[in-house]
Amino acid sequence: MKRVFLLSVLVLALAAGNAAAAIGWAGNVWPNSGAIVVPTGPVDVYAQVWKDGVTNAGGQGAGIEAFCDLSADGGAITTVPVPYFGDVGSNDEYKVQIPQAMLMGASYVDVHIKFHDLTDDTWYTDVKDQANNSPPQRYNVTNVLPVDVDVTFTLCMSGEATSGAPCVIGSAAVIGAWNTGVSMTSLGGDLYEVVVTFPAGGNPYFEYKFKKDGCNSWEGASNRIVTLPTDGTTSVVLAPDSWNNLPIGCGLGNTLDADRSVCLQVCLDGVDNVGGVCAIGSVAQLSNWGAGVPAVQVGPGLYQTCIVFPAGSAIPLTVEYKFKKDDCGSWENVGNRSFVVDNAMPGEQTLTSNWDDNGSGACSPVGNENADWGSVKSMYR
Repeated sequence: MKRVFLLSVLVLALAAGNAAAAIGWAGNVWPNSGAIVVPTGPVDVYAQVWKDGVTNAGGQGAGIEAFCDLSADGGAITTVPVPYFGDVGSNDEYKVQIPQAMLMGASYVDVHIKFHDLTDDTWYTDVKDQANNSPPQRYNVTNVLPVDVDVTFTLCMSGEATSGAPCVIGSAAVIGAWNTGVSMTSLGGDLYEVVVTFPAGGNPYFEYKFKKDGCNSWEGASNRIVTLPTDGTTSVVLAPDSWNNLPIGCGLGNTLDADRSVCLQVCLDGVDNVGGVCAIGSVAQLSNWGAGVPAVQVGPGLYQTCIVFPAGSAIPLTVEYKFKKDDCGSWENVGNRSFVVDNAMPGEQTLTSNWDDNGSGACSPVGNENADWGSVKSMYR
């Protein structure tokens, strides 16, 4: 009985230790510091918290509470409780409102959300926003739009495939409030456009990005930020954007003045290899980090993959790549290699590397005859 009692005490102690573990993380405050707000109503501010074994389940995690320090123009601080709002994956999200009365007449408002762990009476105070800005987050107060403003969005897909028209989506209600975007119209080729009216009385500040495949697939670029003029301007044409900030094509940016051909060679001298070798990389010619492109053995231990960047391609373009062996099953352990495609590069060039950059390969680089380049180019026409 004594052994069973001691085991029970140990289990209870371990359970108590897990329950009393400190908050693991808090952050993702939204809006980000520097955002512009208007005094036409209260402003919602969100923050998330995670504690292992506590916030993972649905509903509010036990033993956690949040507070917010609010101040306007550097004045007195008011501390208010922050209610639980909902779940975001394994995190709990809390929401507080900056009251309209605090915004009216102010030039800025500072917000500092803090989380309190009641199980061990610890505080998590370094609650950063989604741009990793430390607290307090500062929101600048500005006038509303005095008139309707027609905003023109232009997007060049820059060679990125899409199975349906892209859309623009963002923080303003007229572009979906990050829920439902506004579909764009094709102007031919990779170029799309849409005009959206931002109504008088609204916030001149907004953030946006794009989705493709019929407004289903997000781009990975950071939010683009716009502050519309409040001087009575009625039309704003934004500079053309490029999907994921790729080098812009569509006749809007710099392009290759002629084909550029690159042969990528790797020396496997002294390296165990069973089967074929392939090159793989960040552009379509190298499968976009997909299945890879088979290499041809051009000498003892030396393998080569040749690719072409056709005239008219958007530049400058940084290409990252590496090699795989064992029938394209085993990766190199080195970091990505890279080269830049632009009009300064030679029309034909060969880049030779040793497997894993180990420096011990004894392969001799192999040149390429013009006839070979013609056959390579024909593969990409």
